[in-house]
Order: sequence, then C-alpha cells, then structure tokens
Amino acid sequence: MLLQSAGGVPPSQRTSPWWFFGTVIVIMSIFLIDKCIVYEIHLSKLHKYLFPLSPERRQILEERFYYYNRLSEKDQRSFRKRVQHFLVNKKFTSDEGLEVTEEMKVMIAAAATLIVFHLQAYYLSHFDAIHISNDEMESLRHMHKKKEVDIPWNDFRAGFDSFHDGYNPGLKILAMAFTLEQQLNNRSSKMFRFTAYNDLFQLYKKVAEKYIASGKSEYKDYSEVDRNEYFAVAVEYFFERPEHFYANQPAMYLALSKVLKQDPLNRSRYKRI
Repeated sequence: MLLQSAGGVPPSQRTSPWWFFGTVIVIMSIFLIDKCIVYEIHLSKLHKYLFPLSPERRQILEERFYYYNRLSEKDQRSFRKRVQHFLVNKKFTSDEGLEVTEEMKVMIAAAATLIVFHLQAYYLSHFDAIHISNDEMESLRHMHKKKEVDIPWNDFRAGFDSFHDGYNPGLKILAMAFTLEQQLNNRSSKMFRFTAYNDLFQLYKKVAEKYIASGKSEYKDYSEVDRNEYFAVAVEYFFERPEHFYANQPAMYLALSKVLKQDPLNRSRYKRI
C-alpha cells in the first residue's frame, strides 16, 4: 500500500517490454507480407532478389535484345533488375527432350519486362509456370485452364531474330498473358490505368464496327471480336512496326502508348514508375 501511495506500480501490474516489442514485430510482419504480395516477392527467395543479373545473362540481353540497347544506362539497370526478379519468380518447364537454356529464360523474361516496363512491375503471378515447347501458340482458354504461359520457342526466337518485320509471336503471347493476369488476378487489376485502357477499346470499337460494316471482316458483329486477341496483336505491332502503326492508325497508336506509358517513336514522354 505504501508503494502504491508513493506512485509506484506493483511488479504484477507492470507492463512487460516484451509486449511492446511483440506488437511491433507483428505490425512489421504484416507490413512486410503486404509489401511482398504487392511487389510479388517470395520470402523464401528473398536473398536472390539482391543479386544482380549474372554476366552471362547480361550478355544475352546485350547481344540478343534490341530494345535493351536503346535504353539509357539508368533504365538498363532497372530493366536488368526486373528481368532478374522475373527469373527468380518464374518456374520454367519444357516438353520432353527440349532443354531449357539460359537464352530461353532471359529472352522470355526480357520480352515480358518490355511490355510493362513503364508500369508498376508485374511478373505474371497468376501463372504457375512458363512452358517452352515446339508446338504452335495455344489459345487464351488453354493458357487460363493450365495456368501456364506456353511459349513455342522456334516461333519466339524467330520473332526476335528480326525485330522490325511485324512478326513477333513472343510479344503477342505475353501480351495475352498480361491481359489474363489483369482480369483474373485481383492484385493485378490496376495494371493498366482504367481510363486509358477504356479509351483504347472505345476507339477500337469504332474502327472495328466500321470495318465489319464494310463487309470485309470475317465477323458479322463486334460482339464476336476477341478483345484480348486484338490487344495482343496491337502490342506486337506497336513494338515491331511503330512507324507503320502510327502512319496508318495514329489515334490508336497514341491510345496504346498511353496504356503502356511508352512510345517507341519518342513522340511522347512518359515517366516510368
């Protein structure tokens, strides 16, 4: 009683400092887990994100990936970091008898990085694996059902052997994968800014309906058009033949440029996230 009247607190009522530290640890853990989810970081592989891209992989980028060599030194560092992150995150599988090489992994990671390089980083977390095959390109339905991005390697490599002929099935496949990622993964739903994405497809709807009305289209109504397929083809065209795209469909080119926050022709400047 004397101790209490003097303003003291009995030992049994004192707050343990461990309670405070325990609360801080719990809050920090929740914060860390949330950030790992947002930035698609696997805690079990945390140390691997700290390593830079290996010299062998960097050489593949420099020798085989045209877009990378056009970047500033600062952007090249960011590009390599994202490629490394993609390679840490993704599991690569292949058909029986087909060896998964470093060139395959780096080129696929670089192509995926290219598409969303000026957006918040996304690494196709909806899909369990990147499957490399010698078959033809699979449909979106197949991709969704198996939760694998199927890459026909011979076609993929041919697309990057010549970067300006308008043919790049690798970009097309990965663009399709990103549209599925946005639609099916809640964490990726804001991948493309809604207003820019909506503006692109409103514009496309007008062009498509006009073309359908001309009788030249295989479709009889716009409702039959696969918007995901269109987006994938547009991305392929955007990076492969930007001059031709802009000359023939300037409004469409600029709309897609706003979605991806990139402009291969450097007519518009976008701040990379």
